[in-house]
This record gives sequence, C-alpha cells and structure tokens, in this order.
Amino acid sequence: MVNVNGDPHEVFDILYGIFQADFQCADRQLMGLRVWWNRRIIDPPYEEGFWHLITRKDYGSGERLLDFRRAERLSWCGPTISNCTDGCVKVWDYGEGDGRVRTYVWLEPNDYIVILEKKSNRLGTVAFLVTALHVDGRQKREDLERKYQKRQT
Repeated sequence: MVNVNGDPHEVFDILYGIFQADFQCADRQLMGLRVWWNRRIIDPPYEEGFWHLITRKDYGSGERLLDFRRAERLSWCGPTISNCTDGCVKVWDYGEGDGRVRTYVWLEPNDYIVILEKKSNRLGTVAFLVTALHVDGRQKREDLERKYQKRQT
C-alpha cells in the first residue's frame, strides 16, 4: 500500500505517478477489452478518472475528498483488473437500476473492488473505469454479495 500521509501535493504526485504507470503507460485490459477512463481534466493536471480512484463524494459538502483507504490501495487497481481470472477475484456483470451494466472485479480477501462499464466507441468496445474502492463495512460487503448473487449470466 502507498503511504498517503504527508504533504498533500507530494502525496498526489506519488499517486498520480502510480496512475500514469498503471493506466497511461500500460496497455491495461479487462478480459481482452482495453481499459479507458475519464480523461477530462477537472483539477490540472489530474484527470477525472484518477480522482475517482482516490476520492469519495462527501454528501455534506458535495465535494470529492481524499479517501485515504482508497488512495493507499491505488497500486492494486491495475493488477486487480489484469489478474481478474485469479481464483481469489470475483468478476461479474450486474444490471444497475438505471439500466447500465457494470462489471465488478472484487478482490474479496482484501476488501478491494474495481467497477468498470463496457462501452462502445468508434474503435470497438472498451472497459471504462468507473471507480475503485476499499470495501469498508458490513453493509457495503452485503450489497456486493447481493449484486453477485443477482449477477447476469
């Protein structure tokens, strides 16, 4: 895990370096589909896709704030995707209430999940990186188990 204590600018630089190595400079794939992310810049020089891997929405302020548990596990995101066929990883598609189908890649023994969505574009189908997070409670774990039980086959 990454040490996320210290000067915030230095921490963001370290985390962004991991993101660049794992996604920008690598040909990351999910079961043969190229992994893409939201490249819109919301806080230069960081893409929105990066922020969704290290922050969590604060419903009080409406802002995205650093989530230390997510951020310290950022280096797990790329390898979890690439090694999704490993026996300790659960992978499934689930139809969300809004009609979107999302792919869940759950490194269950380590309480870490990556969520992607298959999207078609002019180059074909890609796995669009939605978010990744530390499963930090019984309720979230039960929600994932429920989604796994109701997965698409």
